[in-house]
Amino acid sequence: DDRIFKINDMVEKPSKESAPSDIAILGRYILTPEIFTELEHLPPGKNGEIQLTDAMLALLKKEIIYAYEFEGKRYDVG
Repeated sequence: DDRIFKINDMVEKPSKESAPSDIAILGRYILTPEIFTELEHLPPGKNGEIQLTDAMLALLKKEIIYAYEFEGKRYDVG
């Protein structure tokens, strides 16, 4: 499928000017159980919260993560 691709990097809520692409993470995930280990070892990030994106970046150093590019419109609802 030409809409499945390997992830190289992720940026949590970049500014429009610093965004590395026009592809967004939409919050639909199929993750391996190893993500929980990464979450347990993360220090709080932005606004004192544990960020799933940070855990995924840590996991990306250990295993391949794939993405699926959905077709359609995306609406920012807050």
